[in-house]
Amino acid sequence: MARLTGRAALVSGSGSGIGAATARRLASEGAAVLVTDIQDQAGAQVAAEIKDTGGRAAFAHLDVTSENDWEAAVALAVRDFGGLDILVNNAGIGDMAVIEDTSLADWTRTIGVNQTGVFLGMKAAAAALAASGHGSVINISSIFGTSGGFGTSPAYHAAKGAVRTLTKNIALHCAASFVTGLELYIDGGYTAR
Repeated sequence: MARLTGRAALVSGSGSGIGAATARRLASEGAAVLVTDIQDQAGAQVAAEIKDTGGRAAFAHLDVTSENDWEAAVALAVRDFGGLDILVNNAGIGDMAVIEDTSLADWTRTIGVNQTGVFLGMKAAAAALAASGHGSVINISSIFGTSGGFGTSPAYHAAKGAVRTLTKNIALHCAASFVTGLELYIDGGYTAR
C-alpha cells in the first residue's frame, strides 16, 4: 500500500528505535521522510536505508531542545519535499534516579528533551502543517504519562504526562483555528473560535 504518496513527514529521534521504525514505515507507505536526530551517523544511515529501498528521505541534525534546529529542519522539509504533512515527535530520553537523587540539571535536561522538544516541534511546524490542508501530529508519550509508574524517573513521568495534556490542548486549538465555523465549549463556558 502507498497511503501516504505525495505526503512529507518529519520524525524526530529517528536514528534508532521507535523513531527509525516509524520513519521506515512512513516511507514504505509512500511518504517522503526527513529523518532527524542528534546521532548524525545513525540518522544518516536510516535515511540511506530508506533511499536504498526506493523511498524518498533526507537526514538533518536536530537537537529537539533548540528552536533554531527545529526551524531549520522544518524549512528543509518544506524546501526539499514541497511541504510538511506529518510531524512525529518521538525523540526522548530517560532517567532512572529517585527524586532524592535527581539533580536539577538532570531534571531540566529530561524535561527539555521529552516535553519542551514536543512544544518546539509543534510550534515550528504549525504553519507548514496548516498549509498542507491535512496536517497530522503524532506525539509519542508513555503509559507512565498516565500512571506515574514506579518510584524512579520523576522527570520522565512528569514530561510524558505533560505531553499528553499538551497534545489535547493543541488538538483543540487546531480544531478551532482550522475548521471554519467550529466552536468549542470547554469546562462549561470557555469558547474557542
